[in-house]
Amino acid sequence: MKKLIILIGMLGTLIFANIIISNTSSKKESEQTLSDAITLDNPLSTFVISINDNKIELSKDDSCYKIKSINYCADHNKVQLFNKFLNNEVNDIYENSLENRNRLGFGNKKNISSVLINNRKTLLFGNINQYSEIYVQESNKIYKVDFYKDILDISTNKWIDKSKPIIDLVESDKFDVVINLNGNENKCINIPHKKLINDQKHSTLRNSFFDLYASDVKIWNGEFSNNSFLIVHLKNKNNKKVKKSFYIWKEDHLVYFYADNENKQKFVIPNSVYENIKSYCKK
Repeated sequence: MKKLIILIGMLGTLIFANIIISNTSSKKESEQTLSDAITLDNPLSTFVISINDNKIELSKDDSCYKIKSINYCADHNKVQLFNKFLNNEVNDIYENSLENRNRLGFGNKKNISSVLINNRKTLLFGNINQYSEIYVQESNKIYKVDFYKDILDISTNKWIDKSKPIIDLVESDKFDVVINLNGNENKCINIPHKKLINDQKHSTLRNSFFDLYASDVKIWNGEFSNNSFLIVHLKNKNNKKVKKSFYIWKEDHLVYFYADNENKQKFVIPNSVYENIKSYCKK
């Protein structure tokens, strides 16, 4: 009888120890972040968010994450939210089986959301449950993590940094301003840098280039107009080479801005900017 009690005690001890080991192992697995789970070894350098055939691409620059399509900084808080998502603790892990894919929201081929990270890891997104958790598929696993609203938004207007001017200039930049009307230099004016900064009457014009923020404009994806337009050249003060050029025109009570650069930035801007610049041209 005594031996039986000892044997039962030993078995109980082994079962208890096994439960502790099992719980510890499960806890370690569940406490890993999504970045660790998918083996994202390098910091976030690029990410492409896609919904069906539409996408937005962002890449790390010296000062910010740039939205590739318009070569403009993304909102820092939005990028931080995406980083926070990647550093979420994994709440649960499932095998990437056909049954799990279908029941967790990966079977719908008409609505596919994904993120390509650092050109290496592709995350596919499934259902969002009642607890605001989303299912994320990568390789042979499906992970359940907390979801943050809008991280899968592909709207440029939602990602753009509205705190920065749309014309990439700083106060220390020295430039002359040349304004043409339909390419006719005789119609408007050439303002040397010295006059631009010393003559008070030009301050509003100069500030138009520094104070035109993304919060003041809207992204525009239309075609360049053949209507009457203003051409503004900002030329380097010393060598007179064109530093920046852009076109501005008015159509149906809206004013359009087209930057003649590599990324062909296009915006709808306030009417006051157009009126201010056009005031320098002969009627």
